[in-house]
Amino acid sequence: MSLYNKLQQSSSEEDVKDHYIKALGLKHYQKNLIDIQTKEVWFEAKDTGKTSTYAMFTQLLHYVQDALNKGEHVPPFLAVIDTQKAAIMRSADVIPFLSKKTIKWGKSASNYTQEALDAVSSYIGTHFVSYRIETHEDEFISTLKAAITSGEIIRTQITPDNLKQVFDKWVNMIGVEIIGVEKEDYALLFFADIMHDGTISTHENLPAELLHKNNSPVFSLDGKLYELGSKEGYRRFWAIYHKPPKSEYRNYILERRDSLIPVDERSFKGAYYTPLDVVDKAYDKLSETLGSNWQKDYVVWDMCCGVGNLEIKHSNHRKLFMSTLDAEDIDVMKATKTCVAAERFQYDFLNDDIDEAGKIDYDISKKLPNGLRKAILEKKKILILINPPYAEATNSANASLSKKGDNTSTKDGVSVTNLPHFLWKDGVRLKMNCLCNF
Repeated sequence: MSLYNKLQQSSSEEDVKDHYIKALGLKHYQKNLIDIQTKEVWFEAKDTGKTSTYAMFTQLLHYVQDALNKGEHVPPFLAVIDTQKAAIMRSADVIPFLSKKTIKWGKSASNYTQEALDAVSSYIGTHFVSYRIETHEDEFISTLKAAITSGEIIRTQITPDNLKQVFDKWVNMIGVEIIGVEKEDYALLFFADIMHDGTISTHENLPAELLHKNNSPVFSLDGKLYELGSKEGYRRFWAIYHKPPKSEYRNYILERRDSLIPVDERSFKGAYYTPLDVVDKAYDKLSETLGSNWQKDYVVWDMCCGVGNLEIKHSNHRKLFMSTLDAEDIDVMKATKTCVAAERFQYDFLNDDIDEAGKIDYDISKKLPNGLRKAILEKKKILILINPPYAEATNSANASLSKKGDNTSTKDGVSVTNLPHFLWKDGVRLKMNCLCNF
């Protein structure tokens, strides 16, 4: 059972203390006037979520002030906890404030004055890191444990493993506060935000951009600026997480944009990530079937390349053409420098350049690169390497390909072990059932 679920079953403040003690693995603690007291952390606890974080810290700081006045030990960290939320702060950030001894505290920690609450609240707002236990339980526990071990409040890293979880929390804390933006653009703004160190972006050519206006974050997308209705969620989110991600994760995280697109939109567009082990297997099979020099012999076109994972192993980029339904995918490939020398372009291969009679006319959209049109006209060997949206396949070529089996490997226009590729033959695209008219 999670800490949050246990806290909801608490019937007293003692229950709350015990649940946190167990979850945090605290050793050598005491329960006195200070609710939980260890050498490293002092805690103020409540048995409901009704008392504000500021009020709880005001009570806790009363004890800190008393310890300072007596010359007694003050721990490196201070924390407040209840059934709904928790927060942590470095003592060093507040001791200079307390050393002035200007606060009128009241008769006891629990009977603080309004003046004390106002003074503390105005000072500590930028110094503590707060967590909603229902959604950030793991982050609070790991941060406090790390603080005890290292002596520092270490923000949580954004990695490929927690990307979706971090994104969902970003939407709830920041995305919903962005005025006027469409939900389908959240992923683009999320990447602009996390790939920025506060001064400069880690990548050029990202579809969206994080800017600052009057010392407040604003987002730029498609020539429009989007401001935050409230900055509190932004402050709290980035007090928990570290940005930007480590350099070794950045490109991989950008390449996983598909995993953040809403499922219904992802299904419609066929935006599905191709795992690298599948890419390895595909390229092994292509070499086995078409020969070791196939990249030199064939012009290659991926008609729904997404952010280019299927071509991540490709070496001959000058004979590689990559098209995708979403123009934002092109921006991501540019930012991550994926297949730099390839021709990357926006194209709806099921609908673009089809005339009313159902015939292909590349002059309709004029999107097809000249090099690819020339290869088609000159009847060069063209291989279509593609990972289409299997999830939407019914009576289409996708369904046929997925059932075809593993024994269809020849050199002229057949699929290889369920790898959906097909060839140009005599300048004509080979027909693939009813997916489209080839």
